[in-house]
Amino acid sequence: MNFGIKTIPIAGLVSAEFLSLLGNQVAAVAIPILVLQYTHSPMATGIAGAGNLIPIVIAAFFGGRAIDKLGAWPVSVIADSLSCISVLALPLAFIYFSHISSALIFLLVFAGALFDPTGIAARQTMVPALARLAGKPLEKINTFRGGLENGADFIGPIIGVGLIGLLGVVNTFFINAVSFLLCAVIFALAVPKKRNRSPVKRDDDLMFGARFIFGHAQLRALACIGMIASFVILPFLAVMLPVLATQVFDNPALLGISLSAFGISATLGALSLSRLSRLYSRSLIYYGGLLMTAFAIVLCGLFTFQYGVVASAALAGLLLGAGNPLEQTILQEETPRIFTGQIFTSFNAIRFAAGLLGLLAAGVATELTNVNVVLVFGGSLLILAAMAGWQLAPLQKKNRYVVKEKREQETSRST
Repeated sequence: MNFGIKTIPIAGLVSAEFLSLLGNQVAAVAIPILVLQYTHSPMATGIAGAGNLIPIVIAAFFGGRAIDKLGAWPVSVIADSLSCISVLALPLAFIYFSHISSALIFLLVFAGALFDPTGIAARQTMVPALARLAGKPLEKINTFRGGLENGADFIGPIIGVGLIGLLGVVNTFFINAVSFLLCAVIFALAVPKKRNRSPVKRDDDLMFGARFIFGHAQLRALACIGMIASFVILPFLAVMLPVLATQVFDNPALLGISLSAFGISATLGALSLSRLSRLYSRSLIYYGGLLMTAFAIVLCGLFTFQYGVVASAALAGLLLGAGNPLEQTILQEETPRIFTGQIFTSFNAIRFAAGLLGLLAAGVATELTNVNVVLVFGGSLLILAAMAGWQLAPLQKKNRYVVKEKREQETSRST
């Protein structure tokens, strides 16, 4: 991405996103290891993961409305500042208390993640306008953002494992807090504050975002398939891989290596979106990526050696990395500007509510059966979902981004 004065705001936003995501990936390694270390329970690990996802659902009802009412800029800065403060609660609790229950771990993880989804959604809503300011195609910007997001998936676990080995798992959480603080500072300095006032009366229905999504053919397809994908993939990363690393192979470093393999392959996939979109249909990129991920999860459940787990994790992330920025591009193209907060947060909530159920179900199923059975079952479920979506809900590509501007004007007049 060529750098100029007009690209500073979008570059600042992307940099802030990267720092925030990097801290989250450090926590993604530290949280399951911390919980397994103190409880030795996959179920408790799933519960802790759920505490990280429930705020996403809450953001759909309150965070999105705050973005649409107050504006994305102040909401982003405030959310990241509050996230910095709340994340500090977890390490401080372990420093000052000798024993921490699973319920308290859940509450602390929940508090640390409470403001994060709203800050993420606020930044996402600003991408189309800043892309136009920079004179860059939206798909190209999302390709770059997706590459950095998955780059954080790659670098974060490596940093996390290194910090855990050097400082201990509790002190590692301070890195997450610092990342949120830096995110708020960089965003505030680089992105111009703009009043986001509109004469149009905004919808006060808490379910407006969900109703819009399920009333729109392409967004409905992405939401439905995305729910099943989250139900399978989030437990794979947050429960299954930690259990394989710590309890099956007795090698905690395997978790960091596997997540890094997943992250680097997803980074390569995300950076290839612009090229892939010129050669293949959106359906092939999105659904084909889910099929590859699903087969990799099944293979991970069949392999009995550590290198097989790492290879499967890498394969799982490859085309999934291209599907994520493609999904964001479609969402940004199809969403009226005045309702971006409610629709973006609702979309994330719909997907991750299924991920929340997946985490709980995976934790319980692993204790009742074993991790290999759960991996094979989850991968098979995702195979069926991707094949059905490809056949029943193909994704269409817009010719010009200006079509979105016309839709927004029509929506404003009709509202």
